[in-house]
This record gives sequence, C-alpha cells and structure tokens, in this order.
Amino acid sequence: MSPHPLHDVRMPGPTLVLVDDADRLAIQALHGIEDVPGLEPTIVPLSSLDGPRKGWGSVLVVAADRARLRRMASAVPLLGQCKVVACWLTDAPVPWVLVPRPEWPRLVHLAAREAGDRGVLTVARFASGARAQLVVMEMARQVAGPGDTTHGGLVVAYAGRPAAPGLDARSVLLPDVSGAGEAERDVPPDVVVARRGGEIADHHVIDRAPTVVTDPGPEPVDERVYNPVGFRKDWDHPVVELSRISRGPVTEDVVAAARAFQGVRLDAHTPTADLLALAISGVPVVTEGVLDVAPALAAALDAAVDLDDPLRREEHSLAVRRAAFDHHSTLAWRSALADRSGTRHVGLPPVSVLLSTRRPDMLDFALRQVARQRGAEIELVLAAHGFEPDRDAVRRALGDRPHQVLGFEQSTFFGDVLTTAARAASSEVLLKMDDDDWYAPDAVHDLLMARRFSGADVVGMPSEFVYLHGNDSREALTVRRRHPSEVFARFIAGGTILVDRGLLRSLGDFRRVRRFVDAQLLAGVEAAGGRIYRTHGLGYILRRTGDGHTWVRDDEEFRRPDIVASEWSGFQPSLALEVDPIDRPDGGGQ
Repeated sequence: MSPHPLHDVRMPGPTLVLVDDADRLAIQALHGIEDVPGLEPTIVPLSSLDGPRKGWGSVLVVAADRARLRRMASAVPLLGQCKVVACWLTDAPVPWVLVPRPEWPRLVHLAAREAGDRGVLTVARFASGARAQLVVMEMARQVAGPGDTTHGGLVVAYAGRPAAPGLDARSVLLPDVSGAGEAERDVPPDVVVARRGGEIADHHVIDRAPTVVTDPGPEPVDERVYNPVGFRKDWDHPVVELSRISRGPVTEDVVAAARAFQGVRLDAHTPTADLLALAISGVPVVTEGVLDVAPALAAALDAAVDLDDPLRREEHSLAVRRAAFDHHSTLAWRSALADRSGTRHVGLPPVSVLLSTRRPDMLDFALRQVARQRGAEIELVLAAHGFEPDRDAVRRALGDRPHQVLGFEQSTFFGDVLTTAARAASSEVLLKMDDDDWYAPDAVHDLLMARRFSGADVVGMPSEFVYLHGNDSREALTVRRRHPSEVFARFIAGGTILVDRGLLRSLGDFRRVRRFVDAQLLAGVEAAGGRIYRTHGLGYILRRTGDGHTWVRDDEEFRRPDIVASEWSGFQPSLALEVDPIDRPDGGGQ
C-alpha cells in the first residue's frame, strides 16, 4: 500500500484542514489523513465555518484542482496566524510555486511537488506567524498564473450560496440579500447573486440598492484554469466516452487525460459544468443532446465535423472553445451581470491596430482585413510609408471604425514608423498587422481571448499557414507547417503581435531598425522576463510573393520536409479564415 501523500510533510500541530463540502474528490482524498504521523488534523468543511477560527499551528487547504481552490477562497474566514500554510490539489497535474508577498513574514521554506500519485502539494513555512487567511487568498490568486485577475469594475456579493467559479476571493458572502444594503458597509456590491430575492435598502455609496440577481444562468467556467493551453493537433487514441477517463466531475487531471484522445463523447446526462470545462479547454467533444448552454455554443457543438481530418478537428475545437468563452467564461458572466445592473465593466479591452504599408497597391486589401474584424473594439492607425493614401477611400473602407492616417517619408526607419503609430494610438492594447497577409474575421478577438486565458505579456499566432505565389516554374502553393500552437513560446508571427502599450514603452518602443523589427521586440520582451503566448494559427495566412518583405527568406525554406505538415496546390486556407472571394489570390480583387 502506497504511503499517504502527506506522510512526509512536517506541519506543526494542531492542523486545520479546510475542505469544500461540495468538492467530492477532495473529501474522498482525505480518507486516512488522521493516521498521518505528526499531523494532528482537524477537518472542517467550509459550510460549518461561521466566524474566525484561530489557534492553529498550520493550515492545510484541500481542493480537487485550481478552479475549485479559486472558488472556495472567498469562504475562508479569519484564521489567525500560523507558521505553515499548505495547499493540496488532489486532482491537478502540475505543481505550482507560490511567490511570497513583501508584507508577509520571512519565508524560510517553500516546497512545490507532486503529492505521490494524488495531485500536487505546495507548502509555505514562515519564520513567524503569517495571517493564514491572506496567504490562502493569495494562493488562490496566484495559482492560475500572472495576468488579469481583476473584477473589471463589477463588485459582486453572494447571498445564501457560494461564490461563482473564477477568482472572487474577496467577495462578501451574506446569509441573505438585506445585508448588502447595510449603511456601514464601505464597499457595497453592485450586484448580489442570490438563491432568493428580498428587500435591500439604498446604499449611500452607490446611491441605489444593489441589484439582486436570482437567475444568473449556468455557472461560468474559470477560463484562467480551463483553457486551450496544451491543445494537441494529433491524438493517441480514438474517441472515448467521458466515463472511461473520469471517475467523477471533470478536473484538470481529466482535461489533461482527454488531450490524448481524438475526442470525448458526452451523453445527455453530462453536467453542464463538465461540458463547459472540456469545451473551453478545446477538447473536441461529441455530444448527444446539449443541456443548459448558450445557443451559439449549442450550434457549434451540433455542427457536423470529420474528426478523422486533423484540420477539421481543430477548426471544430476552435469554434466550440470560442463560443464557450464568449458566453460562459467568467468574463462573459460578469459582463452580463454588469448589463443587468447598469454598472460599467471592462471586458475584452479595445485594440489599436498598427498597420504600416509602403505599397499603395495593397492598401485596399489591408483595409478589408481590418474592416471585417468582429468581436472586438478596434481603432486603426494607418501608417502610410512613402505615399499619401486617399483618406476618403480609407474612411469608406472602414465604415464607422475609428481610425487615424499618418504619413511618413520613404526614408523613415520602419521602427520609427511603428513607434510613432503606437504613440498616436488611443488604446492600451496594440496589435501589429501586416498589409499583405490574410486575417480571419475573429483574428483580433481570438488574440484577446488568448491574452485573457493565458495571462501572457505578448500574444500572437504562428505563421503556420503560408501562401507561396507561383511563378513561371512553379504553381502557387499553400503550405501548412508543423508549428506548435496554444503554447508559451519564444516566437510568434510578426503580423500578429498583440502587446500592451505600457510594456512596449518600457522596452523603448519599437527599435530604430529598417527590418526585423518584430525580432527586436520579441527579444526585448524575453530579455525583460516577459511571457509570450502562441495561440492557434487557423486565422492567419502569411503571404510570400518573393519581394517587398522586410523579412527576407528563400521561399524554399518554407517547404523543408522536416517542417511541412501539409501542402496544397493553389490557395487553400482553413475554413476559420472565412476568406472573402475578392481577397483570394486566384481570382477576385488580387
């Protein structure tokens, strides 16, 4: 019999063991914990805590995975001070490291490791007593990695029910809705999500009564935990029934296991939470009846797909994960609550597209790539390099989209052109687009989606699809290269770089160079310790015409046998590109 996962963990007693009553997997894992030598555990379900619990030598929080830890954090009460705080995630595949906050006592020991054959364990030992409640909340915040963990301006409380999935670690939990209107509450909620309604007094801080919502719809899925990071384009096994890989609810371990299969079949009785966790993670799912999900997700799930074709399989995964994110993520859930309460909420941020071109003949094409974008708020900053564009034509092409047109002499450094465009932009998020490449209508949206779930400093797509123009000796080809996607990486396609304005400014803006400006930027991000995320490559095609590129490379380099996955005659984009006939190189406008 294998030893208990906690058998070699030194935790001064007595030890408070906190577990969510609804987390069946975590409760099952506690079997035998009383027999661990030296642990002195007292197991306390969160539902039984109605006030401070102090006087502990150590605190151990037990949850099935990161999503469940993040959900339970708001229910953790005052726990006093102790020298050891630990977190055991019983069904999570990868250990994670806690970064101590500067106001905490001195950290003398930190362990992050696998817990035998049962999940992962993180243990923090302090030189003096640390406030255990704050350490647990910080664990819940950090466990999903760096990135946006804010509430976007919407303050939510919960009455008679637990907090929703996603990080709401400081949300107020109330016995009933009336407590939200208490005059002495300095930070009243905008919305109270409750099992039942009731009267709430107007609050003097917000000058109204908090909005009570008793029908918020299906619980959201935590996109910072369940997301496409690690998606596999290939598979080891055929389609499998969910019951064959899961002994209970879907956890991170289940998602990791599902990635080895061609797809996962769900029956009509599958809980909505399990369906959403798999869908937003990009696992190709086959459903038999769809439960309580948004119509857009239901349509994506019901669409016919040939899972034997790797490209069609990935396109299906993308459509499903995008619909799940747009309608069932914590971001979408909060936006819906904000709309109902009339509260300002920051969802996906606006983007300023930086488009530099020195080719008047490509301008109409490039403007159409910007104008067709959907699911994102976009401003275009057009940098005309060496010519004066027809500004009325630009306005007509973009319709109602805000835009600026900047002019530059032919001799101006490319890096200076982009820097001036970036400084003129009105948005805090910038996207560099190229004038001759194809972009799917969801390209900007998908980059923002990846920025949200990855927490990366820079996001982009791979140059996975390349269109090679034909010449007298060779017909035109579309090449799909073996570029890993949905991974943290060092390089992304230069025409898809999405970066925060503040980070760009901290790097000195775009470097004053005539070419390889993208490589300079990515090298600077890496040198600064920034994280670069490469999302899917289905919504972007790199065009190679043999001249006019700042990135010079022999076209045959794109056809090396060791990097080519597929090759087609002519122009053969992914269905996700939704190419307009006028923009096809084999007919129409180009």
